[in-house]
Formats: sequence, C-alpha cells, structure tokens
Amino acid sequence: MERFEERVLAACKGLLAPGDRVIAAVSGGADSMALLQFLLEYKETLGVRVEAAHVDHRMRPGSGRDAAFVARFCRERGVPLHSFAAEAQQAGRSEEWARQLRYGFFETLAGPGVKIATGHTLSDQAETLLLRLARGAGVRGAAGIPAARGCFVRPLLGVSRAETEDFCRRQGVEWVTDESNFSDDYARNRLRHHAMPAIEAACPGAEAAFGEFCARMAEVSQYLRGQGEHLLMSAAAGTDAWRLETLAAAPEVERAEALRILVEGERALRKGDIPLLEALLARGTGAVQLTDNAVLAVCGGVLERRRHSKPKTFAPMAAEPGEYRLPGGFGLRLRLLEGAECEETIKFAKMAKKTFDNCADYDKISSSLCLRTRRPGDMFRPAGRNVDKTLKKLFNEKKEPAFLRSALPLLAAGSRVVWLWGEGFAHGLRPDEATRRLLVVEAFDCEHREEEE
Repeated sequence: MERFEERVLAACKGLLAPGDRVIAAVSGGADSMALLQFLLEYKETLGVRVEAAHVDHRMRPGSGRDAAFVARFCRERGVPLHSFAAEAQQAGRSEEWARQLRYGFFETLAGPGVKIATGHTLSDQAETLLLRLARGAGVRGAAGIPAARGCFVRPLLGVSRAETEDFCRRQGVEWVTDESNFSDDYARNRLRHHAMPAIEAACPGAEAAFGEFCARMAEVSQYLRGQGEHLLMSAAAGTDAWRLETLAAAPEVERAEALRILVEGERALRKGDIPLLEALLARGTGAVQLTDNAVLAVCGGVLERRRHSKPKTFAPMAAEPGEYRLPGGFGLRLRLLEGAECEETIKFAKMAKKTFDNCADYDKISSSLCLRTRRPGDMFRPAGRNVDKTLKKLFNEKKEPAFLRSALPLLAAGSRVVWLWGEGFAHGLRPDEATRRLLVVEAFDCEHREEEE
C-alpha cells in the first residue's frame, strides 16, 4: 500500500464509523476526485456506503462542463449523486457566496449516520493558515481547517494537492480544472501561485510544518475552551449569571475564551466582540446586545445574560424615597438625607474618596422628579461634561444596546434627565459644603438581590 493510501485510510478510520453513509463533496477537481475514488476503493474495508454531491454555482461558463463530468463519472461507477445548480448565471458573485450556497446544500443531505466528506488537503490547510494569520487570527484561527466539524469530515488534510494528483494518475482517474484557478484575481490563488512556492523554496517541507502547527493550535484551542468553560462554572452566580470578581481575577486568555463561549451561545463571534465585552467588564455597568432579544448586561458586580421578547418598560411615577423593583430586573432605592445624616454622608464620602455619581444636592433640582423610561426630546448633561446631549446621541456614543435603551430607568424633571442608569446624576448637581438635603440613588439588580435574600 502506498504512503498516500496509508495516511488517508488512517484518517478515515478516525473520522468514519462502520455503517456510515458517506457523501463525498465532488467539484470535479483532482482533490475531490481523489477523495471519491479512494472511498470507492476502500468502502468495504471501512464498512461504509459511498455517495457523491455536486453543486453547480454557475459563476463561470465552464461550470456546466464540470457538472456533466461528475455526473458521468458517478453514472459509470454506479455512485448515487446528489446535485444542485443555481437558478441562473451568477457572474460576479463572491467566493463566500459560493461557499455558503455549497455548504447550505450539503447540510440538507445531513442526517443520522451521514458524513459529508470534503476534499480539503494539506495544501489548503497551509494556505488557510497564512491567510488567517495575515488577517490577525488568534489561536482558534491558527488551528486552521478542522478535520471534523459536525457532519463534515476531511480525510485528506494530511496529504498535499500534489499527492492527490499523483493518486489520480495512478488510479487512471481524470479530473477537470477550474479555469479560475489560474487567475490571480483571488487572494488564495495569489498565495498559491507566488507565496507558497517561495516559502517552500526557502524552507523545504514548510507545507507539512504548517499542517503540524495547525494540529498543535487545535489542541491549544481545545484546552482553552475547557479552561473557559471551567471559569464560567467557577464564576456562576445563578442561572445565566457570573461574578465579575471571579472573571476579573482569571488570566486574560481564559476570560476571553469564557466571553467567546457566551457570545457563541447566541450567534457567531464577530471581530471586536471580545474587546467590547472586556471594556464592559472593566466599566462595571452597561450592556452589550448580542441579538435582537439577547444581551450581556453588568450590574451589581454580576455579568448576566438576559433574553427578552420585547423591551420591558413601566408607567411613569412620582420619584419619592423608597425602593422600586422595575421590569427588566432593574432595582432602585431612593433616599433623601437631611441634617446630620446628610453632613455625615458627605463627610464620609470625602474621607473614603468615593465619587458622588449617585448623590445629588436635592435643592439644586428645580422641580419634582419623575421615575420613568426615556421619551423623545430627553436631554442629559453628563457629569464633568458641561454640555447637553440627547439620550439618543449619548446611547449611540456608549454603544448601548438598542433593546435596553427603551427600558433603562431614569429620574427626570420634565424633559431634563437628572439621573440615568449607568451614568449617575447630571452635571451641576454634585453636593458641596452648602448642601442641606442629599438625594442618594442606589441601583441594584432585582433578580440577584432576591436570590441573596
């Protein structure tokens, strides 16, 4: 048995199980034809049934020729073929569009005991690694193309493109060549035609070394995922809630993985998600919207994942001393301090070097206060920034999730916002030596407070 067959057979035994229905994704190129031919040669050894699938993206004039070639090959060998063609010519479409169309069709073929085998090779792995590193990939990106992901398996990741062509020649199997492969219009083609040959000339065996590096990074990525999961378990403060103190004390790389897990529980990770969430944790208040009905919010020393079908607002009410438990898990406690209690509170705050963000000179507020959510035309002057801003502009600056904007509690005197959740009191209300009445607002998370009680 040739070395190519030995390596691919070993890979197949690790990716496939006896009784599997294996559908080879076949474009007609050397890699996919080698894959299909190998599976046909060793299906009895592996104990699997072999079928094929082909997608005609219709992005170029010659695509119909490729589809006919694959159909003829499968017909001559009695291989069941699943085919799909785009409805009309798709000239100008991107490679990403083609990939989504292709994988979307393949996923319709998936089911119990079904594996979709693709012809990705070691050469593809090396090119993918270089492209990802050039774009700033982290550990997970450096892991390259996984050998298995869901129903998809890639038995040829340990062999090069040149080896698949050699296998096809030895087996007497023809293949077709996509004419776009000769063009330098695509980044991967430029890498394939120029960068990889130069790297191999300078460092023979570089392609294999890149593959080994990806394998090591895949192990590191798997380890970090385990550490991230362990961190979330250690920081758990109830269902869908995690203590900030525990998260902050963890190594940055583990915390980033934990945050990645939380995001990917709702949607695919995007560039900038982790820095945005790290800033949220450092700020200790606010929220980041993940989807239309899911946010990660910080309040009271806890990071919480909240899911809502619609914003939870409440009817306006007079803001009087007392405790308020509001829709959406927001809690407020208002205290009006006078006389000695006022003086002692201000004195203690100064001694302890605490801020007065949530304390205000009550006599500097010109009219009675209303506890409500935002309204059109509301204005707020952030402390230390002697300029008025509409809440819309302020929320845009803070990147406040759209979902939360209509639910955040505030204290207002008419259209003038005096206190805002996450911001504190407006500019000009800070207490001083002349203060005789002190308004104190304590914000808390209703749900977590109830758990503690």
